Amino acid sequence: MRNSKTLLGIVILGTAFGGACSDNGTGAQATGGSGGGSSAASGTGGDKGTGGTSSLGGAMGGRLASGGAATSGGNLGSGGATGTGGATGVGGSGGSIGSGGIATAGGAVGGTTGATGGTTAGTGGTTGGAVGGRGGSTGATGGAIGGTTATGGTTGGPTGGTAGGKGGATATGGVVGGATGGGTGGRGGTTAAGGATGGTTGSAGGATGATGSLPALHVEGPLIKDPSGKTIVLRGYALIDIGSLYLKSNSAAGITDRIDAIATAGFDAHLVRMPVYPRTDFNQGQSYYSGLPYPVGTAAPAGQKVTVMTGPDYISKVLKPAIDYATSKNMYAIIDLHQIDDTNSANNSGAAATSFWTDIAPQFKDYTNVIYELYNEPINSSMPWATFKTQVQTWIDTVRAAAPNNLIIVPSMSWDQHPGDAASSPPSGTNLVYTAHIYPNNWGASFQKQLATAVAVAPVFITEWGYSSPQTAANWGTAFETLVDGDGANWTAWVADNSWGPAMFSNSGLTTLTDFGTLVKNWLAAKVTQDWVQ
Repeated sequence: MRNSKTLLGIVILGTAFGGACSDNGTGAQATGGSGGGSSAASGTGGDKGTGGTSSLGGAMGGRLASGGAATSGGNLGSGGATGTGGATGVGGSGGSIGSGGIATAGGAVGGTTGATGGTTAGTGGTTGGAVGGRGGSTGATGGAIGGTTATGGTTGGPTGGTAGGKGGATATGGVVGGATGGGTGGRGGTTAAGGATGGTTGSAGGATGATGSLPALHVEGPLIKDPSGKTIVLRGYALIDIGSLYLKSNSAAGITDRIDAIATAGFDAHLVRMPVYPRTDFNQGQSYYSGLPYPVGTAAPAGQKVTVMTGPDYISKVLKPAIDYATSKNMYAIIDLHQIDDTNSANNSGAAATSFWTDIAPQFKDYTNVIYELYNEPINSSMPWATFKTQVQTWIDTVRAAAPNNLIIVPSMSWDQHPGDAASSPPSGTNLVYTAHIYPNNWGASFQKQLATAVAVAPVFITEWGYSSPQTAANWGTAFETLVDGDGANWTAWVADNSWGPAMFSNSGLTTLTDFGTLVKNWLAAKVTQDWVQ
C-alpha cells in the first residue's frame, strides 16, 4: 500500500496482534504480528486496525563490501613491479596476483606460477595470502622456486600473510568470498594487479575471510562477552527485506546505500539486522511475497512479480555483499530468516527453516560478526515451550553442524512472547540468546514477567521494538529505554525506513526522522562507546 503506515494491534501474551509493514505497494499485506508485529510489506494498508507495529529486522552484515579496502590480489606490488618478472607479460601478472610473487629472474615461469599462487592465495585465505607474499620473494631468485612457492602456498608465510591479509578486503575477493578465503581472502591483497585472479578466488573463499576486526562473541551466564571477558551489549537497527532493497538498483548497492543513508542520518549503530524472506511469508493469511526471496519454502502464487535467483546466486550477489559491507563498517550483523507462521501448519515452514540453515550456516561460519536468528516469529500460540523446543533444537543442531561458534538467537511461541519459558528450559547448545519482540500494545504484565525471567538467566536480544505514535515517546519510549538499559538487553529497532513501519524516517530520502527515529538515534549516540568492544 502506498504511503501507508502501521497501526499497532493488541496482544496479551499468546494472543497475536498483527503488524503490517508496507513497502510502497509490492502487493501483499501483513496483519499477523509479533509481540509487536510482523514485517511484511503491505500492499494495501499500513495503518490497519488489525495490524500491530510492524516487525522485521534486517541485519546486514559484512564489512567487506566487495573484498574490502584493497583492490585485489596481495599487497605485493613488488611482484608485478619487478623488472624482469614484470617485463614478461606472464611474470608481471603473476607478481601482480599478489600471491604469485616477484619473480624477477623467473620471468615467465615465475609469473605463471605466480598466477597460480595468486589464485591459491585468494582461496586460501590467511595461508594462501602469506604464501603468495613469500612466493613472490622467492620467485625473485628463480622462476621455478617462485612458482612452486606461490602455488604451494606453504613456504611463504609472514610476507604474503600480511599482504594477503590486507588484500582480501579486495572489492572482488570479499564479495563472492566463500568459506575458504574468508579471513584473509576478504582482507587479502592490496595489489590491484592481483585483482582478476586473487579477487575471484577471494570471492569464492570470502565467507571465511571477511571476518573483519570484530571479535567473536560468546555467552557466559546471562551476558554476552568478548574474548577478553568484557561484557558487550549490541544495539542497532533493522533493515527492511534485503531482497526488496537489492531490487532498488538491481545490485547490492541498494542495500549498501541504505546502510550509508542511515549512517549519514546520524545513527551510531554497532549492529544491523538483515531480514531474508522465504518465497512466501505467511503471516496468518496476510502473506508477503518478496520481490527477491531466498528460494526456500512455498512458492508465491501465479501472478506475483518475483525475481528468481538460485540459492548460490542470492548468497553471492545479495547476502554476502551486504554482510561484507556491514563488516567493513565495523558492525555485527544478524541474518534473520523472516518467516511468520505456525511452524506445524500445512505450509511446512518449520522444515523450510531447516533447509534454509543447511544452506546458510556454512557460508558465514567463520565470520566473527555474524549472528543467526533462527525464525523471525513463530505463531504456535497454543503450543507449550516443551513441545516447541524440539523443533527449535532441530534448527540449532542444523546450524551447529556447520557453524559451531556463532551466536544463535532462539525464538519462542506467540510471536516471540515467551522468552522466559525458553531461557528457563534451554535447548542444548552453546552461545544461545533469546529474543523478544516488543511494542507498546503487547507490553502487558505477563510479557514483562517473561522478559524479567529471561534476563535473569540468559542474554536477551530484542530484535524488534518500536512505536508509531509521537505521543508514545513520552508515555512509553523513554521508560522502555530505561528498563532495557537496566536489564542489559541487546536490541535492534524496527525499522529503518519511511514506508515500512513503525518508521524511523518520514521522507523517502531518509533525511528526516520521526519521533521514534529520533529516540533510536539519541539512544545509540548515548551508548556508542559503552559496553562496546575494546
